[in-house]
Amino acid sequence: MPASKVVLLACGSYNPPTNMHLRMFEIARDHLHRLGNHIVVGGLVSPVHDAYGKNDLVSATHRLAMIKLALQTDDWIRVSDWECKQESWTRTRKILQYHQNLINSIVNSSNNDYNHLNEDDLLWLPDNIRNGCSGPVQVKLLCGADLLESFGTPGLWSDEDIEAIVGQHGLVVVTRDKSDPLKFIYDSDLLTKFMGNIIIVTEWIRNEVSSTKIRRALRRSESVKYLIPDKVIEYIHRHGLFGSKDIKYLFPPMQYNSNFLTPSPSDATMESPSPTHNNPCFNVCNNNLLPNYNCQIMPIDTVDNVSKTNTLNNMSKHPGQAIKIITESTGEHKIIKENKKNMKEASIKRPACLL
Repeated sequence: MPASKVVLLACGSYNPPTNMHLRMFEIARDHLHRLGNHIVVGGLVSPVHDAYGKNDLVSATHRLAMIKLALQTDDWIRVSDWECKQESWTRTRKILQYHQNLINSIVNSSNNDYNHLNEDDLLWLPDNIRNGCSGPVQVKLLCGADLLESFGTPGLWSDEDIEAIVGQHGLVVVTRDKSDPLKFIYDSDLLTKFMGNIIIVTEWIRNEVSSTKIRRALRRSESVKYLIPDKVIEYIHRHGLFGSKDIKYLFPPMQYNSNFLTPSPSDATMESPSPTHNNPCFNVCNNNLLPNYNCQIMPIDTVDNVSKTNTLNNMSKHPGQAIKIITESTGEHKIIKENKKNMKEASIKRPACLL
């Protein structure tokens, strides 16, 4: 039996389109080709009408523009604006039927005669079909496991729509984390009836990116790079979509008065560790033992000269050398020389700076 030709159609808000939206097409095509009984000849993205009424839904004009930017380098996925151009929200069943009927009309046309069709309706047409694809082509609904499970939500889908979608077109379901589509199909009599038309595709490389999380990150001025295409990010910022122009966290005030943002150690102003006139230890030791310093900071070019004097009995051999000062029982300060005798003497004296 020859492989059946398939066009994958995905409906949704695409508010905004993410890399995961596009990855679903690639994952599904790979799986269908591995099965050996399907050939994917094209992919279609159909964004929902503005009248869908979802919170934070930007206009179809913006969403269509973002999808087109995301698909600029793609050679087999197209965007269809038919759903957006309708007077109101359109059920998924009718969207599938419209695209299926138009593809059937084109495939069955002799000599690629499209004169009876509106040119705008051909913009979304996959190249394989436009270039003369022969034989029947079936439009299947590409979706995530969450959409499949929504079939069980009371009042959301009619049984007639579910039967038409699954029975006449078929589903290609990409699994997501913590979902069990096979069990859901088993629990539904209607889905079990048409389970032969449901293809389950396991996503082994998890990518749980969602438009909801993207919008939240944009509102907070957080980076969404590598989550959605770069050109889509540029478009969002250029038009200020999803509150992306509001700067909330990236540029805190210079005065760190926020409990959330605290200064790092490198930002804190620290006092110099060098002795100053206000240093108690320096005041204790500030006497005539060090006459050449005059309680002032020496210029760098004078250090060598000081170190060559005998003022400290040749103890200042290089800049920064430590010296030891003790306090006699009389309270007098005394410099300890570096010899065994004085070191022994110093061992019974208390340090001058530990008063």
